[in-house]
Amino acid sequence: MQEEKSSNLQLNEQKEFIKKNAYWIYEYINNEVLKSVGTLNPNFYVKLIDDIFVKQRDIKAGEQNINTNILPYFIFTQLFTKGKMDYTSLRAETIDFTEINKESKVYYNYARFSLKDDSFYIDLMQTKIGGMPIDKDIVKFSKKIPVKSLGLEEFIKTHKQANPTSLNASIIKEGINSIL
Repeated sequence: MQEEKSSNLQLNEQKEFIKKNAYWIYEYINNEVLKSVGTLNPNFYVKLIDDIFVKQRDIKAGEQNINTNILPYFIFTQLFTKGKMDYTSLRAETIDFTEINKESKVYYNYARFSLKDDSFYIDLMQTKIGGMPIDKDIVKFSKKIPVKSLGLEEFIKTHKQANPTSLNASIIKEGINSIL
């Protein structure tokens, strides 16, 4: 019983942090994590947060709690609970990968997101050749993004004084307040 109470407290702390900083987390994702890769849509960001917390899962990687600075990267590893997203789902309404597509210039079936060795990886994966399935998925292109150990905290501290008035800020505030 004590263990369950501790877990709920952590979940509540996580929710409170996200609720308080939702817009800045979103801005950090687009300006730092996905810089020169793509853009996360604000409505899809709210959906991602909703998916994580509707299932009442603690934000954990294995047994280790995810700290606030890892959170913006970790959210992607939770996409559809598998950390991957089909090519046909990558568009302006979700995650616009225009920049990484220009850089990679490869055909792929899905994007896979992972965290390892203090880096965030976006792998563009191929599952078929000429319409035929292959035995093992092929990494067609990989983008390694270093995880900034204090990145989100510093970003929030630097930008928190600003009072965001953009449409994105309103969408995020209303969406997050309705789910948390």
